[in-house]
Amino acid sequence: MNMLSAPRQLAARRQPRPILLWVLLAVLLLAACGGGQPAAPTTPAASSSQAAPTAQLSAREHFEQGNALYEQGDLQAAVEAYRQAAALDEQNAGYWHNLGVAYYAMDALEDARASFQRGLALAPDDAQLNYLMGVVSIQFGALEEAESYLTRANQLSPTLPEPYFGLGVLYRLRGQPEQAIRAFETFLELGPGQDPAATGAAEAELEALRAGAAP
Repeated sequence: MNMLSAPRQLAARRQPRPILLWVLLAVLLLAACGGGQPAAPTTPAASSSQAAPTAQLSAREHFEQGNALYEQGDLQAAVEAYRQAAALDEQNAGYWHNLGVAYYAMDALEDARASFQRGLALAPDDAQLNYLMGVVSIQFGALEEAESYLTRANQLSPTLPEPYFGLGVLYRLRGQPEQAIRAFETFLELGPGQDPAATGAAEAELEALRAGAAP
């Protein structure tokens, strides 16, 4: 399905990623499942087309199958299930959200970005999708773009912890320690139930930043 292909020009912008960027995966999964257990991505809000039983139930079945496969760690099969769900109900932003998360977990960043873009086009005021676009933008080294998405996520949902972790990573990469410290501190304050890897990374970054370690 060509609509899922990401812009090819982005590939040239990818850079070797510092270890800290890999921790964004754990935080991204938390955003997707909306809770403290990084299991299956979130169930999207029902679309207005659910009254049409045949197509929508089929899309929902594919989606639920994708969630189960994702939880089992079969990412490639989960991607295929989410693709089927999105093909049957292209207007459901949650399907594109979860498809992007699965692609991201496979390190298929171009496809993840394209999926998040499709979801964001349908739900521009979704804080999590803005956050996810910010995370992918960081991975491509597009830090100004990332800051725009992450700031937007903060505006839409000020108590959502994940964008603050993303901003901490971004400011760390930019060599802005004071801003990074504030972002990581806010992340820890807002999310006491965060994934242990993300919590540990934020605490370690704070320690290093406060000690004056170079980015």
